[in-house]
Amino acid sequence: MNNKIYMLTIAAMAVGLVSCKKDFLNKLPISQGTVGNYYKTASDAEGGLVGAYQQAFLNDQYWVWDYTTNGDARADNCYAGGDNPDNFGVDNFTTTPLNGNITRDWQGPYQDIYAANTVIDKVPLIPAASFTGNRQQEIISEAKFIRALSYFQLVTSYGAVPLVTSTIAGKFQPTPSRTAVTEVYAQIEKDLLDGEGVLPTTFPSVGHVTKGAVQALLAKVYAQEGKYQQCLDYCNKVISSGTYTLVPDFKTLFDGTKNTTESIFEIQHSSGSGFTTYNVSLYLPAVFGTYSFKKFNLPTNDLIALYKSQNDNIRLGSSIYTATVGADGLAAGDPIPAPYSNLSPTVPFLYKWKTNISQFGGGTDNTILLRLADIILLKAEALNQLNQTPAAIPLVNQIRARVQLAGITATSKADVGLAILNERRMELAFEGQRWNDLLRYGSDYTINLMKSQVDPFGKALNYGINQNRLLFPVPLNEIQLDGNLTQNPGY
Repeated sequence: MNNKIYMLTIAAMAVGLVSCKKDFLNKLPISQGTVGNYYKTASDAEGGLVGAYQQAFLNDQYWVWDYTTNGDARADNCYAGGDNPDNFGVDNFTTTPLNGNITRDWQGPYQDIYAANTVIDKVPLIPAASFTGNRQQEIISEAKFIRALSYFQLVTSYGAVPLVTSTIAGKFQPTPSRTAVTEVYAQIEKDLLDGEGVLPTTFPSVGHVTKGAVQALLAKVYAQEGKYQQCLDYCNKVISSGTYTLVPDFKTLFDGTKNTTESIFEIQHSSGSGFTTYNVSLYLPAVFGTYSFKKFNLPTNDLIALYKSQNDNIRLGSSIYTATVGADGLAAGDPIPAPYSNLSPTVPFLYKWKTNISQFGGGTDNTILLRLADIILLKAEALNQLNQTPAAIPLVNQIRARVQLAGITATSKADVGLAILNERRMELAFEGQRWNDLLRYGSDYTINLMKSQVDPFGKALNYGINQNRLLFPVPLNEIQLDGNLTQNPGY
């Protein structure tokens, strides 16, 4: 069995999920070699949780860059750009079971799940009297959020996946079979519901999973399952909690400001800690101080046209940087990535992360996983799906008003549904949401939309998408190492 799918090696180094307030994760994470005899004190439990956070949100490359590739380049928001054939495969639906991205995005979440399972298994063995207040159960619930989020990534990408919920011999099956999608979702729901009853609304320091984060993720999970009444219920819990408010100026969400009133959960980055995000150097040209190489995930003409058709200059300017070829350092400093060329008058670049771009990997912008605007628009979607369309319209207009746009004119359920889909596209571009949004809207719609895509010069891209290609293949090496795994249809 390939143990790296399910086992974790965490480096014994200071963790990088740092806070702009108190650094709650400034503890030494647990290494694999000491897991068996480490969990004896409350401090040990905190160290194990630190290790789980570090593994899930810093070591796992999904939240470094793949969430944008899988959520936006696979959809109609970005061209793959860059020079990586594995990214091209995700973008144009030619992935194979040998694709390196696909393998990484299978193995990474299982490493995250193992780290979370270790905490969930070991922390209950420490005497409850060792902990202050309800901290023992909070630690377990934070780990369950990590596990739930990881399984949400897996089930939406691969469909049925092995459900591994323990590291204990006898409970852990080293060569598991794939578990039905409904059972995986049931476990996700259970983990999050367990945490909802335990976690506080706020912690003294940022970076923790809170009750609001659990409720927001539950809303998104229920929506993806098509359980719109439950989705609506949990959107209402987040919105009515009074904990979160929209920031008045959209631009401040992506100008280096961290942990705003709109943020529900975000990954913490800091140059002082040495732990940073790669996003800026992957996406922005050399004129910003990044290295010169072909940049990834270039915004599509279609997305830019949508912004312009709505006169949405605020979100366009905050999300996309357009550089002129022959100026802005492009001709001398950056090779122009496909599908653009040196014949292009301008090249758009992804611009939602832009802080401290002095070197490769040097960006210090936090990665926002959950924020209030997402939940407000998700509530509008749920209301519309539940035939409460008139109640959905003001929520869409609330988001539009922030960027100085007039309200939508749509009134029918179908037209409002499309307006919500477009509003989510403009609001959440490059935040990894678009692909799941399309799938909720309908597989036939998604397939036809992607078949209609063109390059920046109007040439048809002829994506080979079909029903089978809505899921990734199971990595071939995992099937070879685990004889109980089966392949998705069409691969």
